[in-house]
Amino acid sequence: MLAMEVRSGILNAGGTAAAADNVRSSAFLFRASLAGDLVSWTCALLTGMALYVLLNNVHRMAAAAMMVFVVVEVAVGYLNDVNQYAALTIATSAPYAKAFGADGSNALVMLAAQTQHNGLLINEMFFGLWLLPLGYLVIKSRHFPRLVGFLLIVAAVDWIAQFFADLLVPSLPAYVFAVEQIGGVGELVFVAWLLIFGVRLPAVGASASAMVTTLGRD
Repeated sequence: MLAMEVRSGILNAGGTAAAADNVRSSAFLFRASLAGDLVSWTCALLTGMALYVLLNNVHRMAAAAMMVFVVVEVAVGYLNDVNQYAALTIATSAPYAKAFGADGSNALVMLAAQTQHNGLLINEMFFGLWLLPLGYLVIKSRHFPRLVGFLLIVAAVDWIAQFFADLLVPSLPAYVFAVEQIGGVGELVFVAWLLIFGVRLPAVGASASAMVTTLGRD
């Protein structure tokens, strides 16, 4: 999100020429935001893998679906960042201005940046889709409070709704999109719970007793 805000501040500077000039003058910041994006996608993939290992015994198909959505989300994110790299390359390479002229070069910078923005909007679908099986797994696992799982499902519906709103009704007032973000608080609650309380696993003694009881019944 920080990288997105950095890019938004650089590119929303008025006209096309002003935005391209901002990219050139803030090239290092633009590169840093790109690096931050790439690191965050890697962390998202590793997080998905860790959650799969933790929760696949709860429901293997749901865990597999979660992992597939994470992989697609990360792949779209990686590929989408190529557009930011293209915008940076065009803005900072003199041959492009020489070949296309200053106005043409600036327009290409904005086209690449807008393409990345559109790719991010498409990825909102997968931001939500992976949370659906995760919320189900959290509810069924009992490793976390059930409320956390329900909040994750609310966040999933919120992201998917935001995707359709951005795609179908892009002219909605800005405050509507701001209100939509409230529904995503479930992700923050889930992360905070992991950081503060960790995972609530059954006691070893209780598991052993349950196993002995099961064997006795057999």
